Amino acid sequence: MPTVELTDRFCQSAKASDGRQTDYFDTITKGLCLRASPGGTKAFYLHYTKPGDGKRARMKLGRYPEMKLGKARERARDARGDIGDGTDPIVEKKALAASQTVADMVDNYIARHASTKRSGDEIARRLRKNVSDVIGTIKLADLHRRDLTRCIDAVKDRGAHVEANRIFEDMRAMVRWARGRGDLDENLVEGMKRPTETTERDRVLSAEEIKTMWLALPDADMRESTRRILRLCLVTGQRVGEIAGMVRGEIDFDQRLWTIPPARAKNKREHVVPLSDMAAGIIREQLTAVEALDQRKDRIATPFVFPGPGSRAAVTGASIPKAVKREEVTKRGMATIMGIPPWTPHDLRRTAATHMEEIGISPFIIGHVLNHVSATKASITSRVYARYSYDKEKREALELWADRLDGIIEGKVKLVALSREAVV
Repeated sequence: MPTVELTDRFCQSAKASDGRQTDYFDTITKGLCLRASPGGTKAFYLHYTKPGDGKRARMKLGRYPEMKLGKARERARDARGDIGDGTDPIVEKKALAASQTVADMVDNYIARHASTKRSGDEIARRLRKNVSDVIGTIKLADLHRRDLTRCIDAVKDRGAHVEANRIFEDMRAMVRWARGRGDLDENLVEGMKRPTETTERDRVLSAEEIKTMWLALPDADMRESTRRILRLCLVTGQRVGEIAGMVRGEIDFDQRLWTIPPARAKNKREHVVPLSDMAAGIIREQLTAVEALDQRKDRIATPFVFPGPGSRAAVTGASIPKAVKREEVTKRGMATIMGIPPWTPHDLRRTAATHMEEIGISPFIIGHVLNHVSATKASITSRVYARYSYDKEKREALELWADRLDGIIEGKVKLVALSREAVV
């Protein structure tokens, strides 16, 4: 039983000695050890004397590296405090596992971890709908891998293959988190594969499809604010979730700028979007409608440009693809949405990028318009030293695209590519 001062570096390099399972006892925290197995797995354990009968016992704290050394020491000290008060932590752990359900684990994960993420609301919705509602009553002590598979199969049976993949990722993250805390002893998703192999979408609307969709939007069975979000997806090329979550304070009509703060940007970096006249006009229309509604309801003005029901929060980005999907109709075996083959809001972003390149805008500038990390902050030089924002070039690109889009809608322009040096 080697005794060492456990450090992060030691834990990373620790190996089983002579092909045998080896316990490395910490000199800092009494009873704490790192067990290294011949197969390469490592885990933290606490060795202690049971308060009831004085026998030696060993309790697993968590697997390394899911559980960090600092957390293992903290967990060991807490357990030793309970032992000093006459409580056996193994007995307590078994009692907790016997009482905790999957629904409890989901709620804890959402409150303590998922809620801190930008997509926390969507993660919570998926887990409660597809996990808690299906296997929520199962005790953690009885949870088996087949129960997780049952959740995924239920989603796949609905034909929601993309959703099934997302649920798998949500459950995998939750199980790892629970194991790191000690709520679960095993990583139940280890070795499980993604339920569905999905291919990257490459749907781009042609000029004729853009015109057909745009002219069909007014008759679509959706809120006017949803129609405006879809138009902005195409006009600005920005992500639907970032548009849906737009706040008044982000808009500067004098400078014609929309500034997406790091907290709302996918890559966690502030993104400035120059607004063409077409984009600014759509936002002004929406704000006018929201202000009129607030006045009719006699309530304080909402800060959200696209408020959800009750105006207490912004409409969720996930609601927009659903609204589009509801417009899908099938006739003679052929599906269409607003008169053209099925499309999604994200396809509008890809369409804007593709058509911008067709009219001669540099892919590098398009990358900045889209706020792609690969274009804006890919290298150390870009992240640390190169601070030029390309706002002038982004404005020129978006105004050129808005002019071309207006021509497409009005049917007054032919798609003739500009010089590649048009916007560089």
